[in-house]
Amino acid sequence: MKRKLWKLAFIGLLLANLNVFAQETSSVLDLDLETALRIAHDNNPTIMIANIEIQRVDYSRKEAIGALLPSLNVGGQYTDNVMKQVMFMPESFAALMGGQRYMEMGYKNSFVGSVSSQLPIVNFTLWQMIKNKQNDMDMILEKARSSKIEMTKQVKDAYYTVLLSKSSLKVLEQSYSNALETLKNIENSYKQGVVSEYDYIRAQVNVNNINPALINAKNGVELSTMNLIMILSIDAEQKIRISQDLEDFNDNINILSKVDNSTVLAQNSDLRLLDYNIIGLRNQLRVINTQHLPMLSATGSYMYQTQAENFKFKDYTWIGSASVGLQLSVPIFAGMTKVNQAKQVKLAIQGLEIQREYAKDGINLQVKSQLNTMKAAKEQLIVNKDAINQAKRGYEIAKVRYQVGSGTILELNDSELSLTQSQLNYQQSLYNFLSAQANLEKVMGSEK
Repeated sequence: MKRKLWKLAFIGLLLANLNVFAQETSSVLDLDLETALRIAHDNNPTIMIANIEIQRVDYSRKEAIGALLPSLNVGGQYTDNVMKQVMFMPESFAALMGGQRYMEMGYKNSFVGSVSSQLPIVNFTLWQMIKNKQNDMDMILEKARSSKIEMTKQVKDAYYTVLLSKSSLKVLEQSYSNALETLKNIENSYKQGVVSEYDYIRAQVNVNNINPALINAKNGVELSTMNLIMILSIDAEQKIRISQDLEDFNDNINILSKVDNSTVLAQNSDLRLLDYNIIGLRNQLRVINTQHLPMLSATGSYMYQTQAENFKFKDYTWIGSASVGLQLSVPIFAGMTKVNQAKQVKLAIQGLEIQREYAKDGINLQVKSQLNTMKAAKEQLIVNKDAINQAKRGYEIAKVRYQVGSGTILELNDSELSLTQSQLNYQQSLYNFLSAQANLEKVMGSEK
């Protein structure tokens, strides 16, 4: 009976531990580059704000269209004529009235109810403002696209930095492992009196020299991972596991032999935003120019009114009156305000056009610079790959030479250091290529 109870307790404890392990495992977020980009775009507050702005501009456009519809207003007014209005009369008529030269008009209490309506028939300014709303919408959409492109660049930089940190740590860990193995072999040989104390000390120093770089590499992995988590806008306590290595991108390395500058200029987000700003200023200039044109509106009103000396509403006599008409407004002179406004906008347009030309030259220079960086990085990758193979071969030869007594500890340490450096150089060259590629994609307006 006791054995059964112990077995049940052991099985329960095992299941509880498995459950905890499963929960811990499930709380780890597996990330590849595609997943990281998706999370960043979903959590990007700038894109969320841009979507809200799109809705706002759409409501603004509907507001402008609503101004083309008839307006209808209802009003009411009560007036207590404390001192009534008077009308003065000619002397000849005043003589007939016993010398009284004026007479009061109206009653003490006045009630007026009114309904008025207005419909714009010709309003060039309003029509132009409605047309301008489409450019506002296009600009908001481009800002959202620009934010997405910028976020893509930031995520790629952070993700590649994590991969570089991990790869560097892996290389240093292998170097540390090799140094420990060498130290262990030399220690055994030293105890047997085969090697000198100098070799034993050099092996210890070599292990200790690798330690600071190893600690920095571990810290680099942690910091770069924290930076990636921050950019992705996920919980700082969320544990992530990167499912890719830097070498996984080695097969995708490709250099564009030729870049179509016209396509780059058409897709570059910064240049497109400048274009929309120029269009917006030109639209603003059209609105100012339309304010010199006449406006025509149809009007209509209906009034229902009465006046009395008392508040006996049932005895009141109510009179209705109605009118319809056209209202024409022709601007003649406004103190040169519109002319000066137009001149200001024209100068602003000239400034943006000059800025656009400089931006075009800068974009072309960025494309050439990133292509050159990618080309140099690819050439370095080839050289560094050969250097790794040669360093590995040299390390194996130095290790055998030292074991048979024909080599020195300095030779062995130097070959191991060369192997580590060539591997780090290879990782750095691969990172440089991927970073330049991400910069080029941003300049070209790629959202992926």
